[in-house]
Amino acid sequence: MIRSVVWWEVETDAPERFQQFHADLSGWTFRPAFGGTELQADYWVIQAGGSDVGGLQRGAIARSSGTRVYLHTDDLEAALARVRDLAGEVERERVELDGTQWFALFRDSAGVQWGLWTDRP
Repeated sequence: MIRSVVWWEVETDAPERFQQFHADLSGWTFRPAFGGTELQADYWVIQAGGSDVGGLQRGAIARSSGTRVYLHTDDLEAALARVRDLAGEVERERVELDGTQWFALFRDSAGVQWGLWTDRP
């Protein structure tokens, strides 16, 4: 069902500081993304060597901070059902990004947040 890690994100209340630090440390660049979508969030794609490698999102520190890993799945709804079966909590159902990619968010039974990613409608 779950095939591999396909994406990672950092959520912080200080994305500008994050961008400056990691641009200076690693040479990463940051491209604004998903403007005007249902996400309604400040979001940047992290690029290294011209390739998209992860995401950065502004988040409220009280809600969460840290890194979110996305797992690839061929069947998003089956994976979400399995999360529920295992006493996990689905926090965001399927969200379409651009007509070719979809994701969902969940917390495992230990409270750790994860993402699921698919290219299957």
